[in-house]
Amino acid sequence: METRLGRIPAACERPEPLKFAWPLILLPEIFTTARHLAVARGYFASIGWEVYAPDLRAAAEFTRGDGFDNLIALLAEALTALAQDVIVVGHGLGGLLALGAVALPPVRAAVALAPMLPGLKSPLVTGAANLPSRLCGRPLKPPRGAALFHLLADAEPFQREALVRSMRAEEASAAREVMRGGIKFVEARLANNPRAVPRLIVAGDSDPFAPLEDTGRLAERIGAAIRVVRGRGHWLIGGRALERAVAEVQRFLVRNLGGDLLLLYPEPSKEPNDER
Repeated sequence: METRLGRIPAACERPEPLKFAWPLILLPEIFTTARHLAVARGYFASIGWEVYAPDLRAAAEFTRGDGFDNLIALLAEALTALAQDVIVVGHGLGGLLALGAVALPPVRAAVALAPMLPGLKSPLVTGAANLPSRLCGRPLKPPRGAALFHLLADAEPFQREALVRSMRAEEASAAREVMRGGIKFVEARLANNPRAVPRLIVAGDSDPFAPLEDTGRLAERIGAAIRVVRGRGHWLIGGRALERAVAEVQRFLVRNLGGDLLLLYPEPSKEPNDER
């Protein structure tokens, strides 16, 4: 269902029954939207999570743009409106935003699925079709050709056409900042964060956009745990990789957050005649 977190539009899934104390905030990859997260939202909801997917980049059009720090500020605004502790889970660029959100007070854990890597030129953005856009500062076009094929390689075949149609052009200021290596939030924000916020990176071992070796170096640098989904690429949010990726996320969160995470209901009181 559609909702709003303050002025920020969001998609929402509410489970029945609710099993976890804090909702998940899902953040999408560059060129993708909450629609591309629909399968992941539904899967998380099916196992008991309340899930929100705020459209930060839509809100960015009416603020100071979609630079990385502005997207973090918009996420903070959405979390203030939600007024709950949360777990932030992001894919690609959204994964890096999730790692950058650990300093926000409501964030209890952060998970990055195949995060965009600082200082690495992503083929999603650097393709030849986008050269004129990069030179002229125009919005970047969604990937085509080999980049598109590798992006959706793990998506279910019957879903791919709809996924392609739903992609959108982007100003991509945040992505450009990341590729230039100008994002220093990871070390600085973690160092200044007085809380021990668990952080996890889930990576496919066949991901051309977030190579495993580089992803491992990022995890080591920021002190994040890393889990590898063998035989899978970048599309960890659906298709054949989703179940295994969610299993890694679930295990990590339960182990690191323990009883605080579980929504425990009191035992119903017994009536005097119940023991007859």
